Amino acid sequence: MCYFLEMVKTCVAATVTLLIGFSLLKAEWKPPQESISVQLIFPKEFGEPTLPTDNKITKERISLGEKLFHDTVLSIDGTVSCAACHVEEFAFSDDVDLSRGFEGRLGKRNSPPIFNLAWKDHFFWDGRARTVREQVLQPIQDHLEMAASLNQVLYRLNRQKSYREDFKKSYGPGEITSETLSLALENYLLSIVSGDSKFDRSLEKKIKLGPLEDEGRRLFFTSHEKEGAGCSTCHSGAHFSDFAFRNNGLRPAPDLKDLGRYGVTGKEKDKFLFSTPSLRNVAITSPYMHDGRFENLTEVIEHYNTNAHQTPTLDPALKKQGLQLKAKEKKALIAFLKTLTDPQFIEAAK
Repeated sequence: MCYFLEMVKTCVAATVTLLIGFSLLKAEWKPPQESISVQLIFPKEFGEPTLPTDNKITKERISLGEKLFHDTVLSIDGTVSCAACHVEEFAFSDDVDLSRGFEGRLGKRNSPPIFNLAWKDHFFWDGRARTVREQVLQPIQDHLEMAASLNQVLYRLNRQKSYREDFKKSYGPGEITSETLSLALENYLLSIVSGDSKFDRSLEKKIKLGPLEDEGRRLFFTSHEKEGAGCSTCHSGAHFSDFAFRNNGLRPAPDLKDLGRYGVTGKEKDKFLFSTPSLRNVAITSPYMHDGRFENLTEVIEHYNTNAHQTPTLDPALKKQGLQLKAKEKKALIAFLKTLTDPQFIEAAK
């Protein structure tokens, strides 16, 4: 009798254990609860961004994307991360003319800053990517940058328990794929917003620009025909860029052989055209231009102050004999450009 009761207890315990096991197994693969969206905070002058409907910005996804952005696991030998060429204190740009990637290989272009991407519709200096998720996978595979294969990167990520859990929380159960990798990075990058500079605060009447800064503002927004510098012809709107492709009169660097937008379209009219960068945070994103040839803002202004290199695709706005600005006007322009720095953004990014 005792033996029989003991057998019953054992069977009951085993059944309970089995049921618990099935319960845990079921819970293991239950899709994560929908996370609450993170709302981007930006000046009203920006207008509403066009965000992807299939990659809602959430706290978990931003955190995962940021982790990946700073992780060298995305490179072939585990030595290079996205953050290596996009440094927070430089508004997610670099402080060298051409960044170095795997094995110190020299890149072909200057690393552009990363912010306010939610308002752009093309990426890279030549605009070859139309979405952030398309853009983020290219540096990982570029032989001069991170030089890895996607299969290699995905294998590593899937072997790490912490990443499996993070991706499950963000995108549900299943293997980590190139799609979910690109979505996570996209989520983080779209969340990076900068719009609280001294200039922005002056628009809100919270502060006033100094006399030299205000003179620089006048020069910036006034056309050359009306005795201004006409900078806002190309660097227009709330983002200080029309994001158009332009040939700004740079003499091509013979060692780089960079034909700009032409490399994407193959059209003669696109030779030496590059995307117009935003001038927000410009004072801390040196060196300048697509090849980082100018070390400071003085050199940049001097470029526009003199004759542009004449080519058939030179932007019509630059066909004149330079701006011919006086020394004080140059200083005023630089003083104004410095008001476009967003100190809160830089500090928060560190």
